[in-house]
Amino acid sequence: MPSVESIIETTMARLKAIVDVNTIVGEPIPAGNGVVVPVSRVSFGFFSGGGEYAPTGKVAGAALAEQKSYPFLGTAVAGVSLTPKAFLVTTEEGVTVVPANYDSTLDRLVGQLPKFVKEVRLSLQQKEQEQEGDAW
Repeated sequence: MPSVESIIETTMARLKAIVDVNTIVGEPIPAGNGVVVPVSRVSFGFFSGGGEYAPTGKVAGAALAEQKSYPFLGTAVAGVSLTPKAFLVTTEEGVTVVPANYDSTLDRLVGQLPKFVKEVRLSLQQKEQEQEGDAW
């Protein structure tokens, strides 16, 4: 005879099989001279319930005498939501985080700030080297 506990155990076992670490941090994807790793948010929920319910009507007494227990009624419902959040991009230059979506232009500017600083630094170094070369 099934029970609420067996329904919950079965539901949890199936959800555990669906949601593993590779669902949240995806498999690395080779891309050119780098690797892209997707990162997602996984939300899930479930409801399980049930119980033994007494039969009603004229045949209730006869049915109960035959079964020696009340009939069991149970159910389980589950839902899973998978939302991509970002991508880790690994190249020879380093590791960067690329958001899956931007909320505003400010987010884009802040995300590009390290690249901008690096470009300015390289430009200044090149200018210094040119000035040193002109001094000779």
